Amino acid sequence: MLKGIYTPVSGATAQEKVLEIIANNLANVNTTGFKGDKVSFTLQEPEPDKHYVSPLPPANYKVNMEHMNPLVGNEMAYVGVADVKSDFTQGAAVETGNSADLMIDGDGFFVINTPQGERYSRDGAFKLSPDGALVNQDGLPVLGENGVIYVNGSNFSVNQDGQVFMNDRYIDKIMLRSFSDNNQLERVGGNQYVYTGSPDTISPSKASLRQGYLEGSNVNAIQNMTAMIVAHRSYEAYQKAIKNYDNMMEKSANSIGEVKA
Repeated sequence: MLKGIYTPVSGATAQEKVLEIIANNLANVNTTGFKGDKVSFTLQEPEPDKHYVSPLPPANYKVNMEHMNPLVGNEMAYVGVADVKSDFTQGAAVETGNSADLMIDGDGFFVINTPQGERYSRDGAFKLSPDGALVNQDGLPVLGENGVIYVNGSNFSVNQDGQVFMNDRYIDKIMLRSFSDNNQLERVGGNQYVYTGSPDTISPSKASLRQGYLEGSNVNAIQNMTAMIVAHRSYEAYQKAIKNYDNMMEKSANSIGEVKA
């Protein structure tokens, strides 16, 4: 079997992942506080141990079957997905005039209280629950330094330090958290993240808040559409290469080995 077919197969598989990530980015181009993902690649070899003679490849004066025999199969290189990382650059500010909408200006995350524990989000599209708690669009409480934040009406204000006031009376301070390595944040749905790193690397954020604003998605639709076209064409090229290998193997099995009377 021609093992070279695995090279375009690995490339096509990697491009499938690229198309998946780009499609998710474009689907969230209007999602508040959404952070786009980027894919990085790595070269992979089919065998971890090298069995080549030295020098590599054999020098011209040594080219004979005796020196080619040790060539086990590590000469083929494949491509794979090394990592998928989120781009945590800040999105554009969108003014809404809604007192419950909050935007983080700088590095940091809101802390959302969920049944699974604390989750982190840049989505500041909040609202008030029937009992006066500040919650996200799924009804999950937004945490302050003293727990869930309760206000008695929509006439409340939040200053740039995150302090919440109701009729000039201090209520609480909105909890913001930052991390030493944002790459340790893992998406869990609902535009939220869970931190998989050490708790010791979680610290209060020094970012400021803007009331009546929301942070837009940082996904550039034009760049992602261009990247999707490139990935799709690359995928088609790999498909053609795979088809060519398939035709070669078919001829090898049916024509080259044919015995004629």
